[in-house]
Amino acid sequence: MIDTTDPTVRRLADAWRHISDTSPADEAGPLVLDCARRLAADPGGERAHLWVAGLVAMSGHLAWRPGREARRAAVDALCAAVKALDGRPCAHDDHPFETAMDALEDEIWLGDTGLLPGGPAAPNGDPDAGRVLCPVNVAGWARLAADVIAPFSVRRVPVGSPGGLHFRMRVLSGIVNDHPHGDPGLDLIGEAGLLPDRPTRGVLAGFLVTMNATCWYATSERITDPAVLKAMIAGIEAAVPLLDDAPCAHGPGEHPGTGDPDDMNQAGFLLRSPGGRAELAEPYGWDEEDEAEQDDEPLDAWVCPAFLEELADDTLGELRAGLRALGAAEDGDEDDEE
Repeated sequence: MIDTTDPTVRRLADAWRHISDTSPADEAGPLVLDCARRLAADPGGERAHLWVAGLVAMSGHLAWRPGREARRAAVDALCAAVKALDGRPCAHDDHPFETAMDALEDEIWLGDTGLLPGGPAAPNGDPDAGRVLCPVNVAGWARLAADVIAPFSVRRVPVGSPGGLHFRMRVLSGIVNDHPHGDPGLDLIGEAGLLPDRPTRGVLAGFLVTMNATCWYATSERITDPAVLKAMIAGIEAAVPLLDDAPCAHGPGEHPGTGDPDDMNQAGFLLRSPGGRAELAEPYGWDEEDEAEQDDEPLDAWVCPAFLEELADDTLGELRAGLRALGAAEDGDEDDEE
């Protein structure tokens, strides 16, 4: 177990572990700002792993509704740690943060980084202990946390979204390409009900993009059950109030195009995890060492509240029109029977 005799660090670690997505800002904010300031003061120092782990532990709060100052301070400090720790010597083939990535389907941290005192970690002397404290592993946790809090805020996140998300992507890809493998109505109803109560920005954006990608199929003659459209409408109506009220920072034409349902469906699932967003960003050179070779496409436009609100409005308009058409068709059938 990675340990320290510093009572201050132990006290802070205990406090950090109690911060979650349900923590009020006046409780979490001071802890976040204190941790971020400690990390920003020495992002590559011997205790940097503790401050990174503290922000990871509080990322559930930071990814939901933190104060703007707390979010910005945390992301800036984490990005500084990435920059300071990158390039350090490493003899490991893999690191714990990479294993943790496959559990991030809803982007809420489910385990301990192993970097805090009093938490689970490899015992001293075990070869795995070196992987836990390796600067590459610490930088990896910093990347993941920064990207969960503020999607596309950091580059060179390892590519690869969780397997569960890829499975759901394939199911809906069959639907949007008009080759469903099961019951498309049940699949659409199921997907419409999967948004968490407190989604991260990436998960919320991915949900709304997916609903838009699939609405053409839901409103076609292929779906005749109004319950499908009603479930999708209810899901979107619950999602829209969760959007951040931050102003749009993008210029004309910088929001993503929405013409291809299959591309939108893929983007909708890739947006929901750090590794998926890295896959979405890969064609733009975000995995390259040399930033001069990278395309500065504003990929954060995918999570822009203004873009998502407009997308949701368009999707709701299509679904409501489809629902009215289904009602009219049902009335016509009743008249024919009479």
